[in-house]
Amino acid sequence: MLITMSSLILAASAPHCGPGHPSMIEAWRTDGFANPESVISDGQGGFFVSNVNGGGSDRDGNGFIARINASGEITDLDWVSGLDAPKGLARTQDRLFATDIDQLIEVDLATGRVIARHPIEGAQFLNDAAALPDGEILVSDSAGDRIYSFDAGVISIWMEGEHLDGVNGLLPEEGRLLVTTMARGELLAIDWDSRSVEVLATGLTNADGIARWCDGYILAQWPGIVSHISARGRVRTLLDQTEAGVLMNDIIIDGSTLLIPNWNPGSVWAFQLTSLMH
Repeated sequence: MLITMSSLILAASAPHCGPGHPSMIEAWRTDGFANPESVISDGQGGFFVSNVNGGGSDRDGNGFIARINASGEITDLDWVSGLDAPKGLARTQDRLFATDIDQLIEVDLATGRVIARHPIEGAQFLNDAAALPDGEILVSDSAGDRIYSFDAGVISIWMEGEHLDGVNGLLPEEGRLLVTTMARGELLAIDWDSRSVEVLATGLTNADGIARWCDGYILAQWPGIVSHISARGRVRTLLDQTEAGVLMNDIIIDGSTLLIPNWNPGSVWAFQLTSLMH
């Protein structure tokens, strides 16, 4: 394990919002992961990190979920083991859920024990996961162009169609669900009640993880681009690591800290965000 710290470390706090796009200041980077795909808060100041450890569709049983603290130190590399290719993570009050090719893994938060594996019939490449306030879990199927619902043990198709071609990132908001699509390169907003779809941004490259930042969003685009999308849909590149061979996946923002799992070179990167003037 290697943790690299920046010379300037800002304590995690509420976002420093302003009228412009954010700046990114590296806080730390931790190496030693195996194709990390997603990061999510553990609710105790640390984070869970899903590790595919191989191909995204390989049923090899060597995928795992690690734990790190707020400084990026690995506290338990194999907190959950014996998975195939765990990707998206979602947390409820006492459960952690992980997508795993065509099933949803349910883990006891207190022990790290796998409680259940929920097969999703028809699923091809489950990717992101998001928890709703009532405990319902939504899961994207990037190869099946679907979003599934897991609600009180019942699995159903929440939405499907061509507009979800390459669906990936999911971000629940008040009144709507934000969705990124890799094949269509769009950021969509889906109304919770009517299920009507609004296109918020287009021209994205393999849109992946998305997180809210002030009145806009931070977006990861495969292979190695981090962008800011303003409230008006303007897309601005904040970081481009494509030439360096860095492969970025899902992202989260915790306070004012942006965390990015890098499939390659097997690291988790943390940045402090501060808004700038236009």
